[in-house]
Amino acid sequence: MTAGESPVPGSVTGVVLAGGQGSRMGGIDKGLQTYRGVPLALNALLRLRQQRGNWIGDVMINANRHLGAYEGFGVPVWPDTVGGFAGPLAGMLTALTHAQTPFVLTVPCDAPRFPLDLADRMCQTLIEHQADLAMAAGPEADGRVRTQPVFLLLGTHLLEDLDRFLSEGGRKIDAWTARHRCVPVAFDRPNDDPLAFANVNTLADLHALETTATPAQHP
Repeated sequence: MTAGESPVPGSVTGVVLAGGQGSRMGGIDKGLQTYRGVPLALNALLRLRQQRGNWIGDVMINANRHLGAYEGFGVPVWPDTVGGFAGPLAGMLTALTHAQTPFVLTVPCDAPRFPLDLADRMCQTLIEHQADLAMAAGPEADGRVRTQPVFLLLGTHLLEDLDRFLSEGGRKIDAWTARHRCVPVAFDRPNDDPLAFANVNTLADLHALETTATPAQHP
């Protein structure tokens, strides 16, 4: 794609980022831990699949370990194109490299309640603001709405710039997105799930979120 192009139905690849080291879970593969009986990465994949037929055309997983297990979920699985577990930006670069669509929408594997209208609201906002990227923003425990950098909609025209940023040692998502026109997308409407972006860093976090009721309007 070229700068200034807007997403259209089917032009977005949904990407589950599951390539981390799981250091705060003792090194276990976070994406394969279960949330309500379903592996986290598969849960994220299913939530993206529920958004297919509108903006999302393809789906894929970025993972660096246990590739066979991830391939069992029935979608393409791609390890980082750069070594050393370089973080979410490396997964985003991998997604941009392999996507067959002009846009990708990344979600982490460890936020099992992310919105089912994520793609729609992200794409609509990107179009409205004629931006290069759209970044989700949601409420946190203190009630403040903060950006959620790993929930990012971006175009493939940014591939070379991201590759250069990583090759120069850059690792922070906000530092890279600040170089471009990035618009926040607030998920703080009255009917939005206040735990939509709650992520699990430890097994205790995972178990706590499992036992927290999910609002009826947010399956």
